[in-house]
Amino acid sequence: MAQNRASDRMNELIRSVQRAMALLEEGKLGLPELEQCADDARAIYERLVVLRHKAREAHVEAGKQAAIAEAKVVEATVAEAPIRLDTRPPEVLPQQTSLIDAIAETEAAPAPVRVAPEPVKAEAPKPPKAKPAAVSVANERPSTVADKLEHAPVADLRKAIALSQKFWFVAELFSNERDRYEKAIDAINGMKSANEADAYVRDEVLAKLAKAPGDEVARAFQELIQRRFR
Repeated sequence: MAQNRASDRMNELIRSVQRAMALLEEGKLGLPELEQCADDARAIYERLVVLRHKAREAHVEAGKQAAIAEAKVVEATVAEAPIRLDTRPPEVLPQQTSLIDAIAETEAAPAPVRVAPEPVKAEAPKPPKAKPAAVSVANERPSTVADKLEHAPVADLRKAIALSQKFWFVAELFSNERDRYEKAIDAINGMKSANEADAYVRDEVLAKLAKAPGDEVARAFQELIQRRFR
């Protein structure tokens, strides 16, 4: 039943985006409809990210089960196979040249002719390599609209944090305790300065973890807090 409700919600979001696209083609898409379309498209993306994560977990688990089954088959095959002893005589190596024959061959061989080495010519000093010209700042890639929006100030952390990020933060920073995550977001949203928020994260979030979080998740959470107080 829950799966049917989730599917119905996804279809509803898709239909809403399609209606907005029809209004856009007719030149009738206003700002409220555009904002609603953006929210619906974001919700579709976040649900697809969750589905992809679940599908990858299932794929990895299926691979593990297949590997275990294959290992059992190989083990059973080896246990049933009879042991055969190799009774063949060792291969006879070809007869080696005796020490006397080797000495005779060495004495009969002509002495090598020694060639005097040619004098080494001093190479002329090479001119110093020219230093590469400094890259002009104008050649650097300009910031895109997506880059600017990614670092733009936010008024509400709840709207700025994507669903996939929320799962990430709850797992890595709040020990899978969603209530603590919700309480922390509400508290940070109500604060007046970045210093106050940093102190809260240090004392109420990081200090309560059993081990230090990864650098990537800590940096992502900290960047969102800095954007909240710009």
